[in-house]
Amino acid sequence: MITWPELAAAEPRLAELEEAVRLEAATVEVDPMWSFSIYWSRTLRPAIKPLVGWERDTGAAPQLHTEEAWHAAISYLIGLLPAGEGLWAS
Repeated sequence: MITWPELAAAEPRLAELEEAVRLEAATVEVDPMWSFSIYWSRTLRPAIKPLVGWERDTGAAPQLHTEEAWHAAISYLIGLLPAGEGLWAS
């Protein structure tokens, strides 16, 4: 099973995305209008797609062009959001 540290080592832009999700998580806590669905579809999913999963150009890191990498990345990043957010993202 691929881990977040392995993903981030293979694709450094994932560390930047992690920081952005951590900042977003702080917004969730104070903004009652925040919507996971909007964040997922307009921000997070488009940001992840070129980095891991089927749409990634394999280049020097073919392990990132897998379903396993996709699920590991979204599970980790969604896990940074408050509990209960993003339970159905895929």
